[in-house]
Amino acid sequence: MIKVFQIVDQTPLHPAVTFTYGMQVSSAFKPEDHMEKYEHVATLDVQTLNEAYEVGNIGPEEKISRFASMHSLSIGDILEWNDERYIISRFGFDKLEAA
Repeated sequence: MIKVFQIVDQTPLHPAVTFTYGMQVSSAFKPEDHMEKYEHVATLDVQTLNEAYEVGNIGPEEKISRFASMHSLSIGDILEWNDERYIISRFGFDKLEAA
């Protein structure tokens, strides 16, 4: 099982942060500084981060337990797997440091 965390409302990020994680090379967005803005929106019945990305984008819906409105997975979303957190980056996943 992998938990999905997304920023549901990006309004509080602006104007201090103009680009979220990975959207430009020198992004000012640091996910560790904004964890309170992320919400646990779903849990995916999968075993790997790559499988989570696939299911979070194309299904099947039976593998998704939704707790809030969830958009398809994209750069800047956080996945929690085996008590570790990873952020979806431009190419794969970056491990986040524990708080």
